[in-house]
Amino acid sequence: MPANRPDRSRDEKSGELLAIALRLFLERGYAGTTMAAIAAEGGVASNVVHWYFASKDELFAAALDSLQVGALDALEQRFDASRAADHPKRLASLLVEMTQRAVAAHSLIGTVHERASRSAPIAALHERAHERYEAFLRRLLARSGARDEDLEITASALMSAMEGLVVHQATKAESERMLSFLVERLLQAHETEGGAR
Repeated sequence: MPANRPDRSRDEKSGELLAIALRLFLERGYAGTTMAAIAAEGGVASNVVHWYFASKDELFAAALDSLQVGALDALEQRFDASRAADHPKRLASLLVEMTQRAVAAHSLIGTVHERASRSAPIAALHERAHERYEAFLRRLLARSGARDEDLEITASALMSAMEGLVVHQATKAESERMLSFLVERLLQAHETEGGAR
């Protein structure tokens, strides 16, 4: 069936192009992925991609948004589904996984930081990504017993540690050591100050 059949919805086609773009960005990096390659994989003319996404930066931002949203939703569902009573261990495990996923996408994250000052769509992506990560951390910390008044600073501390691990492309063992220590100490401090929960 032709890729540009007229009965396809705009959302369906843009979603298909977005999935192709994400795969290519992950495989080839930002510089190695062209709008023409995305169009070819999608079975459409090069200019058709521009009907859905005004620029490569806009498509890159949309692809990374979808990757982040999907990953965080899956991690949060796993956190909620877990029956483990040890909140610090369960939280640290998810944060290690989150950090290692970011380490694996290190080149794309580097592209975001490098291009954010020159590209409005990528600057907006950078802001949204930080807001999503911190909101995610606040939700999981709240479910793990952190006090409401400390959620913002605790999430910020963990976010800073995770960013450092990603920048230095930490191994899983290094991430586990640091994040387990921080989560346990931060939650333990909340229990000590606010009474056992």
